[in-house]
Parts: sequence; C-alpha cells; structure tokens
Amino acid sequence: MARSSNKQRRDQRRQEVEDKRKAEARKRTVRNVGIAGAIGVALIGLLVVLWPEPEIGDTTATAWDLPELDGDGRIAISDFRGTPTVAAFFASWCEVCEDEIPEYLAVSQQVEDQVHFVGIDTQDNGSGLGDAERWGIAGVWPLAKDIGGTNGSGLSTGTFGARGSPMTVFYDENGTVVHVQQGGLSAQQLLTALDQFFGVQV
Repeated sequence: MARSSNKQRRDQRRQEVEDKRKAEARKRTVRNVGIAGAIGVALIGLLVVLWPEPEIGDTTATAWDLPELDGDGRIAISDFRGTPTVAAFFASWCEVCEDEIPEYLAVSQQVEDQVHFVGIDTQDNGSGLGDAERWGIAGVWPLAKDIGGTNGSGLSTGTFGARGSPMTVFYDENGTVVHVQQGGLSAQQLLTALDQFFGVQV
C-alpha cells in the first residue's frame, strides 16, 4: 500500500513538473510572439521614418528634355524659364489622377499665365494621350512622354525617386526644383502650394 502511495506521489510530481513545463513553454511562446510583433511594428515604423527622400539630382533649367506626348516635337523644362512651372506626372492606370488632373486643369485656368503647367505621362504602357484628352489637358497644357527607365520612367523614378503616381514637381522661375509632391493633391492644396512656393494667389 505504501509502495503504491509513493508511486502515486511520484506520478503526481511528474505530472506537476510536466504541467509546469508546458505552462512555461506557453508563456515563452506568447512572450516571443509578442516580442516579434513589437519588433515588426518597430521595424515598419523605422522604415517609414528612414525611407529615403527622393534623390532630386540635376535641378537646373536643363534638367529634362522629353518627346511630346501628342506630337513629334520636344518639351524641356528650359522652355518655361522666367515663370514658375508645375509638372504633373500621370499615368493611364493612376486612379488618383482621375480626380487630380481635372482639378489641376481648373487651377491652371484660374492662375492663368502666373504659372506654367505641363503634363508628363510616365510609367505607362497605356493610352496616356487618351486620358489627357478625356481630362481636357490635351491642347491646353504642353504634354510630354517620360522615357528611359522601366516603362518610360527615367525622369519620375530615375531623377525623383517616384514610388508611384501621381507626382507633382514644382519649379521656380529659374527651373530649380522647390518641392516634389509624392501622391495626390486637391485643388485647394495645390492653390496653397502655389501661394507658399511662388506667392501666387487667385
């Protein structure tokens, strides 16, 4: 009877030890998952903070010279020397451009000759000209076609480090870049930028 009782106590202790080991293993797993999650969140935050700014490269008036989107000529930033210029980069696949470009057109008509606007079709295998016509900028703005790089993205990704579309580049009257906007702008935000960078008001 005593021998059986001793065995039961040993079995009970073994079970307690095993239960404790399993509980500690579960705690370690939960802790490790929590640590891994926290590290993941921290790394994502660090990546956002440390994501490199676009490399602007040559920001002089001769920075680019591109073929026309709707003709056989060429369009260069130097063509607009003497007046601030807004270069609106767009693509046929860009959903944000559907709203942004018509709003930019309305602003360009408000500011008239105080600011030049030029459209640049980039990273695009589609019908950029068709979209430009639908948005109403064909025949109103000079339109250029980005070249080089992947899918014609030499200027947008090569010079400005674009990670998508749309993108807007603001040039002063000397053709020097004063701001690169990654992502969309509303008409009001664009007007605010024109006032901030060039003192243009309507």
